[in-house]
Amino acid sequence: MTDGIYVALSGAIAQTSALDATASNLANASTDGYQRMRPIFREALAQAGGNGTPMPSVTASTTTLDTTRGALRVTGRSLDVTLPDKSYLAASTTNGERYTRAGSLAVASDGTLTTSHGTPVLAEDGRPIRTDRTKGEITITPTGEVRQCDTKIARLRVVTFAKPEQLAPEGGSLLATTAGAGAPAASTGQLSIGSLEESNTSVVGSMTELVTEGRNFDAFQRAIDAFHDADHLLMTSVPGDQ
Repeated sequence: MTDGIYVALSGAIAQTSALDATASNLANASTDGYQRMRPIFREALAQAGGNGTPMPSVTASTTTLDTTRGALRVTGRSLDVTLPDKSYLAASTTNGERYTRAGSLAVASDGTLTTSHGTPVLAEDGRPIRTDRTKGEITITPTGEVRQCDTKIARLRVVTFAKPEQLAPEGGSLLATTAGAGAPAASTGQLSIGSLEESNTSVVGSMTELVTEGRNFDAFQRAIDAFHDADHLLMTSVPGDQ
């Protein structure tokens, strides 16, 4: 089989990964706190089979987070917070502690402070923040204190990472830590109260990327077909040993 078909195949697979990332970006263009995924392409020499013969360069694709801050939207709501740059709010999920820049908080019927999707928000001690709905208004200060009737209940767990671009997306605005991102450390920045950070995805930009990536995939597909046809022609037209 012609070695070039492997190169074309790896390129098609890489474009598929890029299409998946761009489709996710487009789907979350209106999700507050969402950070777009950027496909990263690299070339590497692969080994053909087990004989150690190097093949031509093949393309692989991975994704990284674009941690550029999204546009800010003023809401005036006391439980809406914008986090410091490169900082994340810790939340408790069934899969463990996760992180988000979506700062629209709410109080559940049992008094638990949650994200807008109902995920419990964590305090500095790693426990969900509990309030008493019968004791008055709940507010958040720029230092992350959660207060009720001027009494401090807890402080939001807001963290940073050495390499936040290597956090792993888990759907919507939720992110999981990875070995590459490093361990979470307490953030020292100030929160902005009464505003939200919007998604940093551009709808127009994502649509353009979808078209480009689709065309690139088609080009690799045509190359695969051409290599396949060439192999078939070679096998049927060249006589074997007599």
